[in-house]
Amino acid sequence: MKHKVALQPNKHIATWFRLCETITRRLDGDIRNLFIDCNWNIPQILEYIQKIYKKEFPYLCGPKICNYWLYVINNYTDAKLAGTDCLSIAPDTHVIQATLRLGLIEQNQIQNNNIQNIVNQSWKDILFGTEFTLIDLHTPLWLWSRNGFQEIS
Repeated sequence: MKHKVALQPNKHIATWFRLCETITRRLDGDIRNLFIDCNWNIPQILEYIQKIYKKEFPYLCGPKICNYWLYVINNYTDAKLAGTDCLSIAPDTHVIQATLRLGLIEQNQIQNNNIQNIVNQSWKDILFGTEFTLIDLHTPLWLWSRNGFQEIS
């Protein structure tokens, strides 16, 4: 709470405690051991966090956070992960709204329980044959939506 890492007094503290406990118990206190155990391979890391040990990685196991976290690890640390093309666009409200604004999905699809998959597939189709991966678009789409879709002049 003091450093504003946890904004909700009970829920976030419990989440961070559980994550730290898991890293200590399963990974000898070093998150790099996760990458080593999974051969620095994103599909294996996703399987580990989102399926095999999902309950031990609260919050981090979610499709948006897990994908974006791995993107950050790969791009802003010296950890180079294989399989970045397996990361989704991590569709949250802002990415969904930007996708709608660009006409890649329709308004009536927003309420669909499967909207994240619909957004991912739309972008997968658009990016096919390019050098871009889905997750490469998360930040620009998120920022564009978050800033009210301001035009660049």
